[in-house]
Amino acid sequence: MNTIKKKILYAAPDHYGFYKVILKGLQNFTNYEVTFFKLNKEIPQYKYKGEKVLNFFTKNFFFYNTKKRRHAREYLNRIKALEKYDILFINRPDIFTNKELTLISSKCSKTIVYYWDSFDKIKGQKETLSYFDVKYSFDKKDCKNHQLQKGHNFYFHTESLGIPEFDVFFLGTYDNRYPELTRILDILKNNGLKAQAKLFFAPDDEDIKIFRSDISVLEEIIPFDKAYKFNLNTRIILDIQHKNQVGLSFRPFEAMGLRKKLITNNAHIKEHDFYNPNNIFVITESTYDIPNAFLTTPYVDVAPKILEKYSLKSWINKFIS
Repeated sequence: MNTIKKKILYAAPDHYGFYKVILKGLQNFTNYEVTFFKLNKEIPQYKYKGEKVLNFFTKNFFFYNTKKRRHAREYLNRIKALEKYDILFINRPDIFTNKELTLISSKCSKTIVYYWDSFDKIKGQKETLSYFDVKYSFDKKDCKNHQLQKGHNFYFHTESLGIPEFDVFFLGTYDNRYPELTRILDILKNNGLKAQAKLFFAPDDEDIKIFRSDISVLEEIIPFDKAYKFNLNTRIILDIQHKNQVGLSFRPFEAMGLRKKLITNNAHIKEHDFYNPNNIFVITESTYDIPNAFLTTPYVDVAPKILEKYSLKSWINKFIS
């Protein structure tokens, strides 16, 4: 007897290729037929010269941007063309307009949202709450203030490498964490550790000069599904939280999956069941040295039950059940 396969619509932006990991997880670890809807608000360039001239004329003389209006109409038509689905699973719903959210939600029997960043960091997120049946956030404060279910991040690789090149490594973007990064790098250097940071600079930051041998500049951002490979080449992963961040980034979970020690300035990590001071050192504003015992003792394996809890497979099964 043939059974009709249930269908899930996964909607997410292409931020650093992050969606590819989730999409693969949905395909590998669920019995749903998975459709991906890319949240893309970037307006494509015109193919024809006449269109460009028309847009310039209407924009400047009638305050009507033909290109933006046409793109918005095409985007809405993409949503209208979608089928009916059993589940909508979405990241970054704030990218949608209210009209688009209403339409895409109406095509799905059950709607699930996962907020990857805090409401303080990304404006417009909490205004989308009413569109969803089930709501998750990695941010403890947002969960408490808005009655959301607490979620967490995950690891998706358990590879190992030979002898790593670095003692401590940080991969990230140039942002307001930079002063804290340099302070921690100085502490690591004073502890005799070989530390290295690689930073991607946004176009607006490209003129900033870096005069440190322990910081190198990336010319392009590393896709999410490839970034973990850099952490294979270090003994300890460095994690620096954003201002007002309560939830944990992906680095603690990646460190768990790769069996790497972690140095972080996010003290909230002590509240989690995988926290072990032998594996995780919480650095503070008053830290000047890192205990030698932390640096010289081997990694202590996390209990199998806890390790499985934070795998991509368990993460998928938790939200899509």
